Amino acid sequence: MTGKPRYQDVVNKLALLDRLIEFAPVIIGTPPLEIAIDTSDIDIACSSSDLSHFSDVVRLQFGGFEEFHVRSVDHLSHPAVVASFFAMDWQIELFCQALKTDDQWGVRHFRVEQRVLAIEPGLRDEVLKLRQQGLKTEPAFARLLDLKGDPYEAMLDLGDKSDKELREIINRRHQ
Repeated sequence: MTGKPRYQDVVNKLALLDRLIEFAPVIIGTPPLEIAIDTSDIDIACSSSDLSHFSDVVRLQFGGFEEFHVRSVDHLSHPAVVASFFAMDWQIELFCQALKTDDQWGVRHFRVEQRVLAIEPGLRDEVLKLRQQGLKTEPAFARLLDLKGDPYEAMLDLGDKSDKELREIINRRHQ
């Protein structure tokens, strides 16, 4: 990636996790996986039983940032609020549901992708290449791992696998 500061520096300088601490924030997405491309953003998953309160807090904390906006998302199995803004050459997206952070799809996808890359770091370059060709993260992993069906569901299903089972799935693709 060219010209942008490291995502960790942005998170630290803006004190994003400190400002969101009451919402159990988890940084997810492609930057921490080291598969970010120029259009990648910084994604932070949050949890709150009161989505209106989350909206109020993020408006107060981040409302002055460039391109700030908050929207409700009702098409998911659990309603969500998404706040986004631009800072330090990064698009930053804050995603909040009333689900515990670790139970949210984005966090679950991230954890599986993290495990897969820990087991087989060589996949990182292959995922990155597919992302540069326009594929989203989960479909890129699903293609490389030869997963069938909906790539988002298939990646979630991997979360229940042991490291040994994941290694077998990874190794199967080379046969």
